[in-house]
Amino acid sequence: MTVVGMADNGVALLDLVIQKKPAVLLTDILLGERDGLWVLENIKKRGLPCICIFISAIDSDKLVRQAISLGAEYYMAKPIQGELLLERIHQMLKQETPTKEAAKPKAAERRENPFEELESEISILLSRMGISASIKGYHFIRKAVMMAVENQDVLVGITKGLYPDIAKQYKTTASKVERAIRHAIESVWKKNGPQVYFEVAGYLPTEKPTNGQFIAALSEYFRIKEKGKSKKIS
Repeated sequence: MTVVGMADNGVALLDLVIQKKPAVLLTDILLGERDGLWVLENIKKRGLPCICIFISAIDSDKLVRQAISLGAEYYMAKPIQGELLLERIHQMLKQETPTKEAAKPKAAERRENPFEELESEISILLSRMGISASIKGYHFIRKAVMMAVENQDVLVGITKGLYPDIAKQYKTTASKVERAIRHAIESVWKKNGPQVYFEVAGYLPTEKPTNGQFIAALSEYFRIKEKGKSKKIS
């Protein structure tokens, strides 16, 4: 990968993107003259096939939702891990089609697909907690939360239902799914995990939450958010 340019304000950044047509744009929310959301909106209006990743010290769910709704592929809260950023960029580049014309409808489809939007929002939250996408537990937790948002009954007897279902999708065993999720929670509980968990659940447990408690708290958080979106649409 090669850096093709840098800009210190929104207007200059948009001009740079139009001229250089980069495959990936890394930007903050706060920029001079115009902010990053304005830049993103104009990039999408012009149909430029540019992957937009926000890296910002502003850790606001409202701004994250706004960025995702405008077409941002990812939002990372500072401080960030360089390895995680590179991994995200490589993943997104692999997902993009090689031609510009093919990339346009794909970007529009991402914005209109609620499941992909939910997956992206869960990824953002897990990243804020410090759970790295390089570990299996990250993917298992994300899948578990998505399944629980769609049907909260899966949380009843997760060892006999949820874990086996995830294991089948990832071609592994239920016990490995359980251990990977537990390891992921343990690895971040002394970092950003408790703070973000408190924001999501509204309380902070005296001990590290169990797998079931963790998945239930996150799924309920996103279920409430989804209901709020549905009310606004109707």
